[in-house]
Amino acid sequence: MAINPPSSYHCRLMDASLYANLQKMRASARSLVRSVPPAERRRMHHKDLSPLLWHLGHLLYVEQQWIGERLAGLGHDAGRARLFRPDGLRKSERGACTPDLGELTHEWADWEGQCVEWLSVAESAHPHHPLLAGDFILHFLIQHHGQHLETMHQALTARALALDTGDFLPSRPLVAEASSADYHTWPGGLCEIGDDSPHHYDNERPRHIVSVPAFAIAERPVSNAAYLGFMEAGGYHDDRYWTCEARRWRESAGAEAPWHWRCNRHGSWYGVDHSGAFELSATAPVAGLSAYEARAFARYARARLPHEVEWELGVRMGFLRDTGQVWEWCDNRFYPYPGFRAFPYRGYSMPWFDGAHTSLRGASIISDASIKRPSFRNFHTADKRHISAGIRLCRPPYPLH
Repeated sequence: MAINPPSSYHCRLMDASLYANLQKMRASARSLVRSVPPAERRRMHHKDLSPLLWHLGHLLYVEQQWIGERLAGLGHDAGRARLFRPDGLRKSERGACTPDLGELTHEWADWEGQCVEWLSVAESAHPHHPLLAGDFILHFLIQHHGQHLETMHQALTARALALDTGDFLPSRPLVAEASSADYHTWPGGLCEIGDDSPHHYDNERPRHIVSVPAFAIAERPVSNAAYLGFMEAGGYHDDRYWTCEARRWRESAGAEAPWHWRCNRHGSWYGVDHSGAFELSATAPVAGLSAYEARAFARYARARLPHEVEWELGVRMGFLRDTGQVWEWCDNRFYPYPGFRAFPYRGYSMPWFDGAHTSLRGASIISDASIKRPSFRNFHTADKRHISAGIRLCRPPYPLH
């Protein structure tokens, strides 16, 4: 339905660069959907990932929900809510029910033509609304859209893996290396963790003091070459490195290499991402790992994964390099900080403080810049491998013998 706000309003709210960033993300989402043939836009390319076309409709719905409904007081569309809310239709049902690209593009054009004016309507009606303070709503939408763009790239990687023929020939085969790392040591003491910035997510707040015992953390993430060393040493078949739960997962998944690695007929490993096959760099951080694989490698390397507090402290102390290349599994469940308060809604963080989700830190190369900060917290169940996650090692502040 067309929206017709009073034409006399002019937006005083927004930082123009923020809104331009939001517009760029909208265009990127449409471009990703157009990058695949029409028949594949409704298809699930991975069991955990919704169809590309659904993501495009979901992004529009979320903008209309927060700006249109919650700020400007527009009506609620129950049918669209059921289709595009994450707790609506099952992922397997979403593709068939989503409008086609032409219809969604038309709806996006209508919305974008009026969105700025509706933000002005909201500011005039509710000048002290918490969603408007500090342009929170724009920061919120930019981060939300960025996370969905990353998921869409993951779906495109799953599609590329399904289409891969196994014929790619790397110019330089990946050669295994022994696990090694340069460590930086924290001697133990008090530190501040978290961030109270108003546009950060609720699970990053409040900033608080934590007593952190001594530890040593690796300067860089584990490399492709080091992970190949684990594989060639029989790491996937050595039960010393795997818990009972992890062994059950390994056998069920048939895991023998990172999710997006493939081996050609010559026995050379290569990678596949959303753009297709590529040569694996020996020094690049390994990705495509579940938490089970990350923990198994850490045991093989006579180390462990860091607690996320250790990871954040390492960043703030300048210990860590090459962050933002891969998500990095941590060795703790996702949990609320002392004094946690849900905002702007209960469903972003609270359902995932369930003991079943593991924390990750950092970001991947396909993550948006808006979430690449020391305090940002990601969370997934331990079996997830499609999220471009890797490993950074941690250990006591002395060598293991």
